[in-house]
Amino acid sequence: MKVLVSGHRIQKLAGYDHDWIKDQLKDAVQEHWVGLSGMASGVDLWFCHALMNKGAGFQCYIPFEGQEKTMNTTDALCRYELVKKAWGIKKTRNSQMVEDCDMGLIVWDGNKGGTHNVFQQMIECGKPFLW
Repeated sequence: MKVLVSGHRIQKLAGYDHDWIKDQLKDAVQEHWVGLSGMASGVDLWFCHALMNKGAGFQCYIPFEGQEKTMNTTDALCRYELVKKAWGIKKTRNSQMVEDCDMGLIVWDGNKGGTHNVFQQMIECGKPFLW
């Protein structure tokens, strides 16, 4: 089963309990999943780690060259290492991830942005998701 994740970047998660979010991702992830991740800091990278910890794999959906330059050094290095372990890499944006997935995990605070866009696309396509 191909499962996308969409969630906020680390900067937008200030004030939220990061460990709680990571624990929820760990609990949700199944070993038979193939994760689809946009590889941004925060939820996307945490999802990849949760998948690897369960013995599952993931595919990277990289939205633009130089994405790592938008991250702090720690997250950029983490992303670099994760990309090397990916089962596949696509250079595309959210809409392709939505098209390719069977379901989604959405970590969203209700505000406009990229996660909101994925949330809307999932509804429009009739694909199941957990919010």
